[in-house]
Amino acid sequence: AEQCGAGTGVFLILKMTSVLVLRDDRRAIWGSPYLDEHGEEDVELRRGKPLYLNSARYASLQRLWIMHGFDNDSRILASTARHGDIIT
Repeated sequence: AEQCGAGTGVFLILKMTSVLVLRDDRRAIWGSPYLDEHGEEDVELRRGKPLYLNSARYASLQRLWIMHGFDNDSRILASTARHGDIIT
């Protein structure tokens, strides 16, 4: 992520269906691009319902990536932890 992504890495955590965003020494959970049929996230797959890729959320994540918008997104900034901090 440091060399290829200009210090930014975006990773899908499969067991949580959440996206982890790494930017320099910061990290944040962005949320899930996968929603159930009611448009709700199933964090850690607790309900066991089928999830579907939400095109609007995926497009939002893609736009943040392309526009280098992770430093300006309030959703990410609100959940940012520095190196050594614990993400909840």
